[in-house]
Amino acid sequence: MTDIVLENVNFSYGKKTVLENFSLSIKGEGFTALLGANGAGKSTIFNLIAGILVSDQGKIMIGDVNAHDRLQRHTANMGFVFQENTLDPELSVQQNIRYFAGLFGLKNYQPRVEVLLKEFGLWQQRSEKAASLNGGHRRRLEIVRALLPNPEILILDEPTSGLDPTIRQEISNQVHALAKQGVNVVWITHLLDEIEEHDQVILLEKGRIKEQGTFAELGGAQGIKSKFVAKEALLQL
Repeated sequence: MTDIVLENVNFSYGKKTVLENFSLSIKGEGFTALLGANGAGKSTIFNLIAGILVSDQGKIMIGDVNAHDRLQRHTANMGFVFQENTLDPELSVQQNIRYFAGLFGLKNYQPRVEVLLKEFGLWQQRSEKAASLNGGHRRRLEIVRALLPNPEILILDEPTSGLDPTIRQEISNQVHALAKQGVNVVWITHLLDEIEEHDQVILLEKGRIKEQGTFAELGGAQGIKSKFVAKEALLQL
């Protein structure tokens, strides 16, 4: 099991401070939701863990590896699903996967592709261009691509943003199933109905941890909404 630890991290965009002396620990198992309204610092934390951003100060550890020192090594056991669409629209489902596999030097991945495409309901669409897929299928393809190296950790930044409630729930259920199979899932969201009773929840507000515990321990949806200043930014159930 691989823990994710941020210790006394500072990060600013120009003169705007986003994180100050920020510390966070995510245990290497189960489903953890980083929950907060827009501007809480969720995507900044995602990008720091992914190595896209470098902190001004502090330490980011993925297991025993310092994210600043060994980017390639620290991301080798991690899968990332970005908030923005990162598929090539002119490539087919299989071509997008093949391109990703080549980029990361993956070998003997084809049997796993078939399993994942069938698991996520994309097998019939495998020859279609990404541009022709609906939003839910595109998102599922990005999750399949992230799972291709069989990562220990899967981190998803607002993975259901813009999708209708039924599709959002289906994707949430599929990723929860991965957590039950042993993948360490970090799910970044502002939507309460994607979180289950026993999920670990870290409530973020303006770059700080407001509270954390299981969804049930924090009082469920109503309990969590009562703790936020920006209640209107969280989904009404």
